[in-house]
Amino acid sequence: MARLTTEERQKIIIDEAINIIHLGGYEALSIRELAAKVKISEPAIYRHFLNKEDIVLGILSRIGDFDFSLKEYLDKGETATEKLHLFIEFHFNFLNKNREMTSVIFSEDIFNQSNLLKEKLVRIIKYRKKLLTSIIQDGIDSGEIKDINSANIVTVILGFIRLTVLEWRLSGFKSDLSSKCSEVVSTINQMILR
Repeated sequence: MARLTTEERQKIIIDEAINIIHLGGYEALSIRELAAKVKISEPAIYRHFLNKEDIVLGILSRIGDFDFSLKEYLDKGETATEKLHLFIEFHFNFLNKNREMTSVIFSEDIFNQSNLLKEKLVRIIKYRKKLLTSIIQDGIDSGEIKDINSANIVTVILGFIRLTVLEWRLSGFKSDLSSKCSEVVSTINQMILR
């Protein structure tokens, strides 16, 4: 069998770290447990990551990659309404395919452990808010969206997404999250469109 590249091994380690957090919470993630799951030695883990915090930074970098894909996905829309729909759709489709990521995103314990992790998460949140604010402001400027405070609307939309995902997660992922997209978009549109 061919030897794995550093990038391939890091991907496997991060994938398994996400699974451990998903199944047992952040407290269950240890270098020992991770090494056992990946079937390599603990020192081999440390050749790829400095510590547990570094592994979580790797997970957050994956979320950063999500942001790049999100931006490209939004380019398919022409109007603010289309881009808003695509914004919500992309989040729901991603989480529907990567259910275990909800355990990381909703685990505030992870981010309370380290200022570095907290700062990285804050940067991700600010980027998403800036992207969504731009969509909303473009809609206000074009007359498509009511002239309301864009920052407040962004908070409402992100809160709506978060609550929908949290309810889905707490239900044990019993439904298809992607199917909720149209319902959520329709409700938001009723609130903000002219």
